[in-house]
Amino acid sequence: MCMNLRRLGGLVPASILLLAVACGTASQSQSSVATGQRDDTSVVARIGDREITMAELDGKVLTSNVKVFQELYDARRQALGELVADALLAQEAESRGVSVEDLVQQEVTSKVAPVSDDDVEAFFNENRARLGGQTLEQIGGQIREYMAARNEAVVRQSFIDGLRSEREVQIALEPPKVPITVAGDERIRGSGDAAVTIVEYADFQ
Repeated sequence: MCMNLRRLGGLVPASILLLAVACGTASQSQSSVATGQRDDTSVVARIGDREITMAELDGKVLTSNVKVFQELYDARRQALGELVADALLAQEAESRGVSVEDLVQQEVTSKVAPVSDDDVEAFFNENRARLGGQTLEQIGGQIREYMAARNEAVVRQSFIDGLRSEREVQIALEPPKVPITVAGDERIRGSGDAAVTIVEYADFQ
């Protein structure tokens, strides 16, 4: 059994950690997360005739420091999203016979709503407690730049989502899986070979 770890993010820096336990080959997923290879049998150490492979090493690290694997997965997931977006934009630009820059100007930049003075003031009033006592005159320019960038990001993501729905995009990147051993005498409900297994830890006193 394996525990999948996935992290979801929003427009504002935030994350929610979801835990699920699923079947799979732990060493295969561990290897793919650490090296990008499905079956990493490269030898990282030899002690006499005893060989330690990268997959075995990753398995050891994964059981003791899953945060490292989660952070690597998150970084790869973000970078992969950016690469997919770049590829989609390049393909769409080619199909229209324009440059990527012209495409972005037509479909993103020109459609971004301008930030008004009222927008800036409303944002300032809503976040006044977090602005360290700065006045609207002092920080208004930064607020406008932030809101303009946020608006552009929303329009850009909407356009990218539309392109994704029109094209065949397959993502094979898998989250790290932590092997979990359940003792044979543990209380189990349901089929032992179910596709998804939930393990509950409780302290009864």
